[in-house]
Amino acid sequence: MNSDLRDKLSSAATAIEITLGLIILLACLICSFGLVFTTEMGKLFLVPDYLQERLSDACLIIIGIELIKMITSYTIDSVVDVMLLAIARQMIVEHTSPLENLLAVLSVGVLFVIRKYLYISRLDNRKRNKKDIENDVRAEVLGFDISKEEPKKEGRP
Repeated sequence: MNSDLRDKLSSAATAIEITLGLIILLACLICSFGLVFTTEMGKLFLVPDYLQERLSDACLIIIGIELIKMITSYTIDSVVDVMLLAIARQMIVEHTSPLENLLAVLSVGVLFVIRKYLYISRLDNRKRNKKDIENDVRAEVLGFDISKEEPKKEGRP
């Protein structure tokens, strides 16, 4: 009974996520067409604030699309991508103070460090059993595969 209720709740949550993703996708499509068809080329080249507004709108659409990818993929990598885009949008489009710019650059650097050194892509595969995940974590941390008990090759001669 308890397992059945969990399955129903999980299915309902998945249905809500898919519905929300479709709504966001539809909004992104409508906004994309609106951005293209309402852009005035004369103003785009003559008024710097107008270009900034258009860039801001385009960045929001891109973040919306990445948000859909994050909702549907369930990977740490997609979360880091959305965070990178949000920080980059804030840096590029908004007028911020030097301290805010420094914090944004440091945030981007931290996200790249997380992606490079702390992210293990094999752990994001949801169709694996617990034993395989534990072996992969041990292999990454200790440097060798426990199941085969041989050192992991680093790619160096």
